[in-house]
Order: sequence, then C-alpha cells, then structure tokens
Amino acid sequence: MTTRRIVFLFIVLVLVAAGLLRLGQMVLREAGPRLQQAKPDGYTAAEGPKLEARDVPGLAAIDEEYTRLVGTVMPSVVSITSQRVTQLGASRANPLDLLFGTSRGQRQQQVETSLGSGVIVSREGHVLTNNHVIEGMSAIEVRLSDDRSFPAKVLGTDPMVDIAVLKIEAPNLEPLPVGDSDAVRVGQLVFAIGNPFGLSETVTAGIVSAKARRTAADSTVEYLQTDAAVNHGNSGGPLINLRGEIVGINTAIYSRTEDGGWLGISFAVPSNVARRALESVIKRGRIVRGYLGVSLQGLTPDLAKTLKAGSTDGALVGAVTAGAPAERAGLKPGDVIRKFNGRPVRDVPSLKSRLREVDVGERVQLGVLRGGSEIKLEAQIGEAPPESNGMPRR
Repeated sequence: MTTRRIVFLFIVLVLVAAGLLRLGQMVLREAGPRLQQAKPDGYTAAEGPKLEARDVPGLAAIDEEYTRLVGTVMPSVVSITSQRVTQLGASRANPLDLLFGTSRGQRQQQVETSLGSGVIVSREGHVLTNNHVIEGMSAIEVRLSDDRSFPAKVLGTDPMVDIAVLKIEAPNLEPLPVGDSDAVRVGQLVFAIGNPFGLSETVTAGIVSAKARRTAADSTVEYLQTDAAVNHGNSGGPLINLRGEIVGINTAIYSRTEDGGWLGISFAVPSNVARRALESVIKRGRIVRGYLGVSLQGLTPDLAKTLKAGSTDGALVGAVTAGAPAERAGLKPGDVIRKFNGRPVRDVPSLKSRLREVDVGERVQLGVLRGGSEIKLEAQIGEAPPESNGMPRR
C-alpha cells in the first residue's frame, strides 16, 4: 500500500471518529436534563381498607364461618403414602464381577409410590379412603395434619364401591362424623379437602351439582357430583357439608386431557355407601353385601307396555332364587320394583345402589308393580354369597 493511501485512510478514520464523538455529545446533551430531573415519584399509601367488617356484616360472617369450619375439620383429614416393590428382570452381569466370581447378575427392584388422602372417622384410629389409593400396596403410612406419621393396617376393602378402611394406632385423634348423603341437596355448598399433588391440607369449595350420577352405564355406585376442584392426590379425602359432616369420599373426576386434569366435574362416593363398608368391616371384620336373591333386567318401552307399567322406571324381576329373601318376601317373576325403603328405583343399577346402603338383617319396604297394580312387600336383607353383588346379573 502506498503512503498516499495510508494517509487517506487515516484521515477517513479520524473524521469518522470525530463524527461519532460529536453525535455522542449531542445525545448526552439532550438526555442530560432528563437524567438530572429523574427523582423518586411521590407515594401516598391508602390509609386503610375501604370497608370495615361492620360495613359488610353478612360477608364478614360468612368469611368467619368458612374459616372456623375448615379449621375444625382439618385435623381429621390425613395424607396417605403407600408403596410396593416390584421385581424387574435380572440385570446384566458386570464382566469384572464374572471374572472374580462375585456376581451372576441381580434382579432389579422398582419402588412404586401412591399418594392419596383419607379421613379419620373414629377415636380408635379408623380411616376411610379409596381402595385404589392403597390397592396392591405393601406399606402404607398415614400422616396427620400435625405432621405425626403412623403405619396403617388395612382392615377391609370394597373394590366395587372403591372404599377402604384403614386403622392406625395413635393418641389424641379427632374423628369427623359420617353424615347422611340422602339428605344432601343439589345446590348446597360443600368443601373437598385433601392433598392434591402432595400439597397437604388443601381446601376447595363448590356445590353439589347432581346426585345419583353414574360414571358408566354399569356403574356400581351412584355418585355425588360436585364442582369443587379435585386433582391427583385428593382421592380418599372427604367431601364436607357446612356442619362438618362427611357427605362423600372424593374418588374420581371427569377429564379429557392427556394428564387427567380436572375440568370442573368431580365425583364422590356417597357417605351412606362408605358408612356401610365401614360398619361391615367393624362389625364382621370383612365386607358383607346385602342380598335379595333375584335376577333383574331393565324395562324397555315394549316391556313396560306389556306389564302396564306406564313408564320404564323400575327394575323387572326375571327370576327369584329359591329360599332367598326375595322369595320369603313374596316377590315373583314379572314384578317391577319401583321403590326401596320409600326411595324411587329408576332402573337396575339404582336398585343395586340402594341395596348396598343397607345392612344384613335389616328389613326394607319394597314398592312393587304387579299386574298394573301397586303393592307393598317387606323383605329382610340376607348376606350375599361370595363373589356375588347381592343380585345375580342377567
């Protein structure tokens, strides 16, 4: 490169640097006043709340009662952690171990953990939860709201209604009463309490959206439906009314998401169904089901017309087992059972659900349609044979 070109490039670089320096000075000169004027803004905090509790006494009373209710029932709700160890295939042997004769390959183990909720229902330590929370598990631990933990023993399970009864040995327990789910009304306020995703002592509120809800055509339980938020880990926790009574055991949700996320519809096993399982375990040490001894089928429009039933409501008796409670009560093939202890029977699942709520030996009133006329019969519930659900299926 010639000397002239070097001098030319040097002059260009000097001019560019001078231009950039001048531009920077202009920017600083314009921003300077603004930078000098920058100072903290004024801040005047509110002097107090816009309203006092006395200004909204109704809302204040509701707020106080909600917190009092939750504080009262919370010590009775527990978290349940259950585990089991499964054996996997044999691991591949380490070549060095084979060389020195120390190993021939070992079977691998996998620990599976399940999280759920439960509720204390006796001072002696009986706990209600869902069967699916502890099914197949070998080690179960119950943690109380005060962080005490105790191993739990399974006293009995009823997979058909998804209820399990556990027992812990612990002092100073606060049980909750089991309420009457038949008295629950659609629209009443309820609270779901449990440990979703392991977040202990979580409370959500909602209303009873529907009763006698089925999750499938052959559902063995007529659930309470609520819009209280229920998620993974809430299973087995109580559904509470305003009196602090258990009216249901949260068990399932309706979901269309891949991860099973909550969509605003939750289901709870009615407390009367859960109470039957609890009392059966306590009295007899096992789950005992009520038994009528009949074969049932639903009413079609054609059958209803033939039997002069007027509608398809009810459960049609197809056959009666010899010597069973149904025969002793006077039930006959062709009868349509429309009421059970004064409660309407919509169809076969409805009658089976009613039967699961009564104890063995209890006398029940049956409203029966026979030959177009209504009659009343009384049956004494028997004990279902093993592997029977109380009434043979057709």
